[in-house]
Amino acid sequence: MLKLFRYILSTNRKHRRFAVGFALPLLRLIRDIERDETYRYSDKLDELDLDSENLSMCEYNAIEENYTICEHTLDFLDSAIEDLEFAY
Repeated sequence: MLKLFRYILSTNRKHRRFAVGFALPLLRLIRDIERDETYRYSDKLDELDLDSENLSMCEYNAIEENYTICEHTLDFLDSAIEDLEFAY
């Protein structure tokens, strides 16, 4: 299947532009979802009280790690979207 797609995309630049035109909205959608997740984790971190006895450091670290992962994902997605927009 990949060989077929490669053949179709290599035959004409118009086909590649179509593929990028299809991929960009998907990447933007994923970026928006990751941004929402980043805000959600940020809000969770703001709500947590580190001095509370009910909060374990493992729980806090897990939320903070997920927040960091979302931030890095957003950076990569923003870069990929900008690069594709510039290229095509």
